Amino acid sequence: MTPHRAKQCTLDNKKGQKNTAFRMRVLCTVFVFASLVLGSCLASPPDSLRLVAMVYRHGDRSPVEIYPKDINQQDKWPMGLGWLTNLGKQQQYELGQYVKERYHGFINTAHYDQNEIAIESSSITRCLMSAYSHLAGLFPPQGDQIWNKDIKWQPIPVTSRPTKEDNKLALQKKCPKYDELYQRLLDSPEFKAEEERNKDFYEMVEKNTGIKKETLSDIWGVVDTLICEKSHNLTWNDWVYEDGVWDKLDDLRTASFDLLFNDSAMARLQGGPLLKEIIGYMKAATGKERQGPKFYMYSAHDSTVAALLSALHAYDRHQPIYRALVMLELHEIDSEFVVKVLYRNDTTADPYLLIPKGCSESCTLSELIEVTKDTVPDDWEKECQATSSSSHELSPASWIALGIAVGLCIAFVAALIIWLVQFRNRRGASYARLNP
Repeated sequence: MTPHRAKQCTLDNKKGQKNTAFRMRVLCTVFVFASLVLGSCLASPPDSLRLVAMVYRHGDRSPVEIYPKDINQQDKWPMGLGWLTNLGKQQQYELGQYVKERYHGFINTAHYDQNEIAIESSSITRCLMSAYSHLAGLFPPQGDQIWNKDIKWQPIPVTSRPTKEDNKLALQKKCPKYDELYQRLLDSPEFKAEEERNKDFYEMVEKNTGIKKETLSDIWGVVDTLICEKSHNLTWNDWVYEDGVWDKLDDLRTASFDLLFNDSAMARLQGGPLLKEIIGYMKAATGKERQGPKFYMYSAHDSTVAALLSALHAYDRHQPIYRALVMLELHEIDSEFVVKVLYRNDTTADPYLLIPKGCSESCTLSELIEVTKDTVPDDWEKECQATSSSSHELSPASWIALGIAVGLCIAFVAALIIWLVQFRNRRGASYARLNP
């Protein structure tokens, strides 16, 4: 071997060693990074965690209603209106997997334990379907819970109450006081001014949709339908594509949603009952001999999520997206109970911490109870009683019943008068015969 060739071999060898060392450093870096990521994914929740209450919106659904002139009519939605779609089922299944990963170690995610978790849903079908899809991702059967080797699913109980009796999740139980506050808002000078300011736009929407009357309070119906169509790649009517129309509709939708929980009095009657229940569970969890589940799951609506956040004084006034998730965690840190409110309104990002107005960053349970006194009802039924005279106006059916009752009373009084007159006349005739 020539001196030049030997020198070249030495240089090549050193270069190869450097390349090998570089590759090893890269591999080590990747390994460490992957280990950290995997470790963070599989890491158990902190030992301080004592209780979790979780509220989420259902998954993707078909429109609740379709405007008359929509080119996409009901035949585009074979499941029917307002139903959870296959996309919605997949979304909730994936959300269940996310919860399984997040709370692995706090609850037994490998084996469903009915003593650890309680699940409640709005009785609206899309919420019930969302709950079952979510649980399929959270608790796939393993070991002795496999009841059919061909079905990777197990039945898990979900409780609900009739919609008309639900003031907690469906928010459909009658509350005259809330209706009174909402109507007062619609009658306010600010609302009237908004209607006048956007009068031409509403008239344009009415003309193109076939809806007789559109205002800020009901514009969400049209926008909701368009959102459902967009998520399923359906073509909109031409008028929606005109310059600035969609942005305007979207802004009005946000404003209309804000009307529902405009102040603490409205939030108290809508989000208050659910927050009161969750705080009750947390207070019980601070006892030395607590009983009952340590994980509460609620499958509900966008309005439920927004109402709860409003009652917490932590609502950002934006409509919660499909599968938006609120997690209230109770931690015991240095002998003090701390509540963390976490919100996941973007499925591509980690949940972020919400700090209820009036709370410190480490919001203690006692602080939370104090700052939500104005939004947690003492007696919801009593507080829902209306106070204004307008709230006592009778429905058509009530007017009919009242008319019938008044008519019967008049007939009874008339019959009584006739009988008294006849009775008096008979007495007079008898007296005349006895005294000729």
